[in-house]
Amino acid sequence: MFFKNILFVLLSGALFLSSCTLQTPEITKSGLSTNDKMLFSRFMALGDNIVAGYQNAALTEKHQKYSFVALMARQGATPDFKQPLLAYPGLGSESYGGYGTLELRYLDNPNTPHTINPDPIVYAVPFSDYPDFDPENMPYVSTDIMNYPFPYNNLGIPGIFVDDVYKAKSKLKSRSHSGLIDVVLRNAGNPYGEMSPFAQAKLFQPSLLVCWVGMYDVLGYAQFSGGGQSFSEPTSDEDFATYYAALMDSLKSTRAAVVAGNIPDILDMPYFNIVPHVVIDTVTNTPYLDANQQPIPLIGVHDGDKLLMPARLAMKRDGDGIPAGVLNGSGDPIPEDMVLDADEISMVENAIGNYNTIIDSVCSQRKIPVVDMYSFFKQLQSGIEVAGQTFTDSYLSGGFYSLDGIHPTDLGNALIANQWLEMVNSKFRVSIPGVDIPALMSELQPLMAGTISAQ
Repeated sequence: MFFKNILFVLLSGALFLSSCTLQTPEITKSGLSTNDKMLFSRFMALGDNIVAGYQNAALTEKHQKYSFVALMARQGATPDFKQPLLAYPGLGSESYGGYGTLELRYLDNPNTPHTINPDPIVYAVPFSDYPDFDPENMPYVSTDIMNYPFPYNNLGIPGIFVDDVYKAKSKLKSRSHSGLIDVVLRNAGNPYGEMSPFAQAKLFQPSLLVCWVGMYDVLGYAQFSGGGQSFSEPTSDEDFATYYAALMDSLKSTRAAVVAGNIPDILDMPYFNIVPHVVIDTVTNTPYLDANQQPIPLIGVHDGDKLLMPARLAMKRDGDGIPAGVLNGSGDPIPEDMVLDADEISMVENAIGNYNTIIDSVCSQRKIPVVDMYSFFKQLQSGIEVAGQTFTDSYLSGGFYSLDGIHPTDLGNALIANQWLEMVNSKFRVSIPGVDIPALMSELQPLMAGTISAQ
């Protein structure tokens, strides 16, 4: 059903949007010049997790509407900016087990009233709590979204690799095998043939193309290097260079204004930093001390290692890493797939550095501006002050990272949007206003209040 009018519209020389009802942008901007409006008239986005609006380990309409590209579209008054909006509780990394997005149930576990450090309870929302949600056949918020007859403006797909942007046709016809490729591309039954994300974007004849991809080429390895999945190593530098150059050449061929972004240092993210290397007392949520009043090291963890966020649950639930006879200790080491050792950390660091060198070189040769997301994310270590609030890389309290410890919150997406808008304004001689952070805070306040259970 979708795409059925595309060839007719192209052959008739009419605008895509002339065959559908235009919706008023959520925030109407006054004072935009003709050039501003033209640049954002056919705004399209390509990329992976953050572009898609992935947050709290899932893709769901609740947060997709605050993806940084959706916020950019608001500011540029893009007509009818479409995204593959998914119904609650969405699809994500927990979906194979029957779960959707993560939610914060308690800021401090009510079952441990004597905690010194807060012990937040984060849970994955089960599909069974939402019987009307059909993750297999109808995950979208409406049939109108599912059957939208044109490509979505936001073609970001969580969990894809750089070459998937111009090669992937389906989950099976991709290198990453991301389960969300089919949801975003909707190629099944398309009478005009299977199309990659880039092919769909090109068909739309974009005026502005944002492309931020490459993070998952290394993040997939860092998260799942020992987890039995096909992430034995990050995408090789040679392959990344080949794929990225081919992708940028493809984007340039559209004659759209193109903006790219480099890759943050994923090892700074809370997902890799919030689990300590010592046994934690389940009563106080502080280090458990031995007879000599010294913290007890976890089994299977060495100095310099990084524990992944799931290790916290393995310790609490199974006693992994805790010596036998201490609390609930099993005497077994922390599972290898929950630890990044020195060699794996070095591989990740080298990949990020080399990928960013490649991105800078490829884009410089093609005169494509690059938004320095690596440096921007680094600023979170010391804090980014906006509208009287300081955003940091701290988990929960920092305001930037969502519950999954990797992807930004709605406000984090707003900060990212403003970085990209600054680049667009400086390179393409437009004056798109940045996202009004205080106004967005007010808009989000009811949503944030509703995510935490009463204690």
